[in-house]
Amino acid sequence: MPKRRWNSAGTRLLLVYAVASLIAVLSGAATMVLTGIPAMRWSLTLAAWGVGALLAYGIVRARPRGRAWPVIAIGGAVTVAATFVGPDQLGVHRWLAIGPVFVNAAGVALPAVIVALARMGQSNRLAQAVALGIAAILALQPDASQAWGFAFACLPWLLPDRAPSIAVQAVVLIALAIIATLSPDSLMPVAEVEQIVSLALSVHPALAALAVAALATLPVIIWRLGSGGRASRALALYGAAISLAPAFGWFPVPLVGAGMSFPLGWWIGVALLAQGGGTVSAGPDELSEAPDA
Repeated sequence: MPKRRWNSAGTRLLLVYAVASLIAVLSGAATMVLTGIPAMRWSLTLAAWGVGALLAYGIVRARPRGRAWPVIAIGGAVTVAATFVGPDQLGVHRWLAIGPVFVNAAGVALPAVIVALARMGQSNRLAQAVALGIAAILALQPDASQAWGFAFACLPWLLPDRAPSIAVQAVVLIALAIIATLSPDSLMPVAEVEQIVSLALSVHPALAALAVAALATLPVIIWRLGSGGRASRALALYGAAISLAPAFGWFPVPLVGAGMSFPLGWWIGVALLAQGGGTVSAGPDELSEAPDA
């Protein structure tokens, strides 16, 4: 099989993502240190970023494609659904327990699922079914920020098809996100998770500005990483939606806030996106690959 190599633009964008995401994580860690949050909280976030980077390297080397996308999509859906098997917190089912550590299942799984569904395309019935199933699970958990992020992420690969059934599915996804928003959620905000930007502002406005700026650049980097194709648009919209959600309620701030889920999930999604179209160049005996449609 012909060999493939990363072109310089794709490599640079991966490095830019690594730097911007690390700045976001470090700004949150610095905030936690300066406000007396226990070291376990920020150290696990930093460790997750490092593990995610290693996983991303492995994914890029493995270059999953073709039949891997349905497996990733179904595996992600099962991961999110497994939250109903584990313990709940005041009736809310969002986490998987790994020993004493709780991981937000959607935060880990959805970036990979979003890329996989976009690669499968709007005409794939399995992709449509998985999307509706995950949206329903997020509404039942409930997880409003993830529900909105997932709904927006599905639009770039669903709506190019003008069939009435596709339009209905898009409406159903939005309706399920609304249900998730209106569902009771008795959990109180955790300062280092949902209120991390306010904590950073209390330390120094420059620290809060750095955190917000780093987080704001990530959807742009993701969009460029996939050359603006449907998978990159989907993952970028997801990232933008869940990053903006904390401005409208007590929702986790991805990467900046404490937690292992988002650093891991974003790295996996970015790696799956990067190894697809738009970042591969062909030499004399190599295959070229166009950006995803």
